[in-house]
Amino acid sequence: MISYEKAKMGKQLMKQFIAEGELEKAALIGLMYQMPIRIGDAIKLRKSDLSGRNVLKISAKYGKPYTNRHGNPYRITRQLRSLLNSINRDSDFIFTRKKEYYIHLFHIYWGYYHLNDFRCEYLRNEELLECQRRKKQSKPAQRFTVEIKDGKLIFKRVSGT
Repeated sequence: MISYEKAKMGKQLMKQFIAEGELEKAALIGLMYQMPIRIGDAIKLRKSDLSGRNVLKISAKYGKPYTNRHGNPYRITRQLRSLLNSINRDSDFIFTRKKEYYIHLFHIYWGYYHLNDFRCEYLRNEELLECQRRKKQSKPAQRFTVEIKDGKLIFKRVSGT
């Protein structure tokens, strides 16, 4: 079953940080719940890695770009894009603090949840959506044709190919 529980919580936390004026924290939470990026790669994200709404970041672990199942880069919302651009305007870096700071900060606000939970939920939902899409596409061929004669439905078997 597809669940967006953690993404909804991430969106609430992002709005809370924006209301408090903590734009850097809000941007990190927004980035984490909108795409399945590892925390270490998110912290090292630069403004030059953003192309419009696409995030063109290379994974430090595997050396491959972050792409969805179809090979396209992940997209972020316009709100998050403008938020990322507004932080540290004079620098190409978006986030200024170390990874441990953000992990500790998230534990203060959400206790038993981890930043990686956003990534896990996103990937799980992406897999479930792909399975649903495959099931819809792989419907078996129609085995019967239907004709109407004298007001009655007549089912005729279609020969196999």
